[in-house]
Amino acid sequence: MNKIAKQDFVFKKHMSVGEADAENDNQFLAECFTDIGDYEVLENTDSPQSIVLGRTGVGKSALLEQIEKNSSNIIRIEPEELALRHVSNSTILNFFEDLGVNLDIFYNLLWQHTLAVELIKHKYNIDCPQAKSNFIDSIKAIISGNHKKQQALNYIEEWGDKFWADTETRIREFTDKLEANLQSSIDNNVPGIKLSSQAAAQLTEEQRSEVIHYGKKVVSKVQIEKLAKIVTLLSEDIFDDPKKKVYILIDRLDENWVEDELRYKLIRALIETIRKFRNIEPVKIIITLRTDLLDRVLEKTRDSGFQREKYTSLFLSLGWKKDQLETLLDKRINFLLKHKYTNGEVSFSDIFPSKIDKTTSFEYILDRTLLRPRDAIIFVNECLKEAQGKTAISSSDIKLAEKTYSIGRVDSLKYEWYVEHPMLEKYIDMLHHKSASFKASIISDDDLEALVMELAERPDKDCDLAVKNAHSYMNSEYPASKTYLDYLRQNLLFILYKVGAVGIKVDGTSTVRWIHDRTQDLTAAKIQKTSIIYIHKILWRALAIDKRS
Repeated sequence: MNKIAKQDFVFKKHMSVGEADAENDNQFLAECFTDIGDYEVLENTDSPQSIVLGRTGVGKSALLEQIEKNSSNIIRIEPEELALRHVSNSTILNFFEDLGVNLDIFYNLLWQHTLAVELIKHKYNIDCPQAKSNFIDSIKAIISGNHKKQQALNYIEEWGDKFWADTETRIREFTDKLEANLQSSIDNNVPGIKLSSQAAAQLTEEQRSEVIHYGKKVVSKVQIEKLAKIVTLLSEDIFDDPKKKVYILIDRLDENWVEDELRYKLIRALIETIRKFRNIEPVKIIITLRTDLLDRVLEKTRDSGFQREKYTSLFLSLGWKKDQLETLLDKRINFLLKHKYTNGEVSFSDIFPSKIDKTTSFEYILDRTLLRPRDAIIFVNECLKEAQGKTAISSSDIKLAEKTYSIGRVDSLKYEWYVEHPMLEKYIDMLHHKSASFKASIISDDDLEALVMELAERPDKDCDLAVKNAHSYMNSEYPASKTYLDYLRQNLLFILYKVGAVGIKVDGTSTVRWIHDRTQDLTAAKIQKTSIIYIHKILWRALAIDKRS
């Protein structure tokens, strides 16, 4: 393909094809949004897919931004603006949690209460006491004579003293009411008990049994029937026009809006609430979750009746192919350079060299991403920086950009997986100066023993399998210790595979498996000493990988 004449064009300082995160990428996202089939499913309120799943940078937030752009009925809920730290810091709730009282019902009702009130507020523009009264009067006229729905209205009046206030105030009110009921129940039935962490440890077995009994009794009666009737009221009498769609959008649940243990319970409760609210046909609650966070939520909140399958229909898993990423880059480059570069359309191939290291520039760049839009955008932006003041991007510009890009992507991997694998930096360090592909046995017992000394310094509670293997090795004697080193090698390589750092060819008859290939079913146990490990090209420059293998 002939290059378009550049005329007097040069690449200027600060040129970019957009920002790495959707929240700060308004201009490019508005003009260059690339739908790969997910938007239509997500926008459809009849479709159950409501939980957008994917890794960091795969485009979850971008989908929500597009929903918000194209709809006039949007309710945005920011997790950090909720009063959930008030829940986390509650002395009374922590007292009962420490005793083993299951507060899941409360967490479920907290979300149901919050979302129901947000929907009613939005529908009737309730922003003051008078507006609330007008709403109550109008609904009373509609449901006159229906006793069950009248109970729902009674619930709103009972819990809604600050109905028109902000979400934080209402959550505080809801939590305070439960605390008051718990305190009253214990005062009346087990007098003299102080509801604090210190007091919990000093209870006699008899007191402990009584407190748990009355605590469970209060929690189980938290207006569950009346709140269930509110969902019916919303479905049958308030949001009864399927053409008037309303979306509740909740993003950034992977951030530190509340401490982890409570966050997992609240996210699980939110997922349950989404299932319940599916009965309100024109309303769709859409949330984004990192795939690894969902796995942790379901693992940490697993109960005896747990069935992952019942959630599957809610998941919308995101994934990109190379041709889709090429379309995305073409759109962004054209938006950046149209009318600057030429009067015609501009694409990736117009500004990048046709070949680099015997492959196309596009393949070269995409092979060094985890097939995520964020990676591709960042790499191209680094190339634009290197080409500043020039009329074309050269192969040498791409290679200079690659070093900065690769170092940044390694840091990003460590940050992305820190909660689940806080020692990932040490695992990645094991790949330094390795060949691009090598046998698993190259990671020797001596290498592993050196790593064990560092891993064993970390507590083995809530740690990953590699750290657990290190502790087991330290506590064992030969020949059992040899087995734990083998387990460590397997789990170390599997973790690197899971985060995308390596691909693995298990044996001579298998193909190379990468985590983004959803057809694969690799487990740690399948990895042998003879398995071939392929270091992802995204790491090559940062880790000084020998490409000659």
